Amino acid sequence: MTIPEPLIAQPESRQSLHTKTPESGVPETELEMHTDVAGEIQTVSPSRRRGVEKKVALFAAKLLVTGACFWYVARQIDLSEVWSAVSLLDFRWAAFAIVMVMAQIPLVAARWHSILAALAALDARMTPLAMVAATAVGAFFTQVLPSVAGDGVRAWLIVRLGCEWRNAVMSVVIDRAVGAGLAIALGFVILLLPSGLTALGGYRLIVLVVFGALLAAGVLGLLLTPVFVPLLARWRYSSWIATLAASAHRVLLGRKSPAILGLGCLVHLLTIVVVWSLARAQGLGMPIPDAAVLFTVMIGVALVPISIGGWGMREIAVVSLLGHHGIAPEKALLFSLCFGLAFAIGSLPGAVAWLLYPFGGSQRSAARAT
Repeated sequence: MTIPEPLIAQPESRQSLHTKTPESGVPETELEMHTDVAGEIQTVSPSRRRGVEKKVALFAAKLLVTGACFWYVARQIDLSEVWSAVSLLDFRWAAFAIVMVMAQIPLVAARWHSILAALAALDARMTPLAMVAATAVGAFFTQVLPSVAGDGVRAWLIVRLGCEWRNAVMSVVIDRAVGAGLAIALGFVILLLPSGLTALGGYRLIVLVVFGALLAAGVLGLLLTPVFVPLLARWRYSSWIATLAASAHRVLLGRKSPAILGLGCLVHLLTIVVVWSLARAQGLGMPIPDAAVLFTVMIGVALVPISIGGWGMREIAVVSLLGHHGIAPEKALLFSLCFGLAFAIGSLPGAVAWLLYPFGGSQRSAARAT
């Protein structure tokens, strides 16, 4: 514990404090405890304050990027045309897209459950229903807060269900990595298939190289995990990376791997269906291969953490891509906004689960019974 500077510079004042102890009736040890706690607060509070300031600054920077992107898009479109296009939407297809978003929640929950099983971290109270509820709550918070906060809520909820903190955090990180890795792998394959949108406005080769490099790095890192884990485990500050890498290796190459990867692919396929449904809602008549390319672009943009939930960046990418194929920027912007709103509305069951599902209720009941 760091001793405050005044206490080092003025030892006589601390000694005089001890001499007055019998008169005040307060034990010496208690006075020492209060002095030490005050010193700890003085040394820790500035670091915590700096951490909070960094997070606020990062959020403000992302908000600024999002606002700048929407300002840039707004300069290229006629907002009145966007509003007029809303009245032409076929809300039956939009509702179907929202249902597909909701259908992803139990699939993600099953994937997460399989990851926890592979980590041998399941508790009796972590039932399939509880995992669906926790996943729904996490999806809801991801829509209203940064995605890291949504994942943190997921981890916290299963801790309340009996999971250890370390396993909870590792399972969420691995689950997020599986989703991102599969999106990159599917995107790489999709861009190799024939489609009217695969040219990506002349950037297809660059995107293929980036996706291919990320995919190769991920696979190579996974295969070489047994080699570098012992090296990382030697140092205190990298031991947690070694633990996470070893756990990911066990999950992705274990007997639960086919189920985890299969569920992850199914989740992304449903997202492609969402894209296709929203295109039908606007009367764009987009075939499935084109919807798959658009999925790759939007998910790829969302993986770049420089805006809030990919908003703004996604709109620029969609307007630019569809504009090269003769679709008016107003319709392209509406399409991108509908995509984000479909996921926002589809996450609302998480708010109900947050209010009604008794996370940790069994623990409280048991405590009262004892």
